[in-house]
Amino acid sequence: MRVRLDAGGARNVERVVEMHLKRLAAPVVFDIPPKGKKFAPRPSPGPHPIDYSVPLLVIVRDWLRYASTAREAEKIVHQGKLLVDGRAVRDPRFPVGLMDVLSVPETGEIYRMLPVYRRGLRLVEIDKSEAGFKIGLIVRKQHVKGGALQFTLHDGRNVLVKHPTEKDLSIGTWDSFQISVPENKVLAHLSFDVGKYALIYRGSRAGLHGPVVDYERVRRYPAKQLVTIQTSEGDISTILDYVMVVGDERPWLKLP
Repeated sequence: MRVRLDAGGARNVERVVEMHLKRLAAPVVFDIPPKGKKFAPRPSPGPHPIDYSVPLLVIVRDWLRYASTAREAEKIVHQGKLLVDGRAVRDPRFPVGLMDVLSVPETGEIYRMLPVYRRGLRLVEIDKSEAGFKIGLIVRKQHVKGGALQFTLHDGRNVLVKHPTEKDLSIGTWDSFQISVPENKVLAHLSFDVGKYALIYRGSRAGLHGPVVDYERVRRYPAKQLVTIQTSEGDISTILDYVMVVGDERPWLKLP
């Protein structure tokens, strides 16, 4: 926000869209050296928050090393040589975040953005069989005009059910959908419950995964609901906001 006074002394508020981001202030998830050029690319407004997504330019230049400079990376992106969730993206600042599928048709490489324990978000190479779907966490459920039911996922996608059944109405937040990309069709539903396979995607334990052992079914404000997951590091308790279901007894996708 920027405040200025007009000729009559009236107070006007202007909304300023920041286009730059200093390298030292860049989110840790970018994983770029603090020393170098003064500025880092700021992610465009998109499906993921700025502190938990990586601009496509950074991925091309610093992660995959397809280019040595920002200008070279921009040219590669502008040519549409990279696909995110099956669609060509030509915005170098496009934010790539949790569960996004990044593919490079020319090289045959396919990656999924996933949290790796103690390393943050990373590109994990996957098989072609996994490139056609992603798992989306349901973060909002609401009734909309016409009696339809709308589910909003963690990546901003909306799933609209025009004639909801009893089964549709039983689906709640913290459940997950298996979504086809780029068609955006629901392939399957994963309910959150004890025994389901879950992934911790935020916090200091991000990247750990395993079956849900127990969880608090009632929230006691202002405390957060806790979930206990059996992981390779032992039983880990974390808040429900940091967990998403990714499978039944076993995960439905490759996890690091």
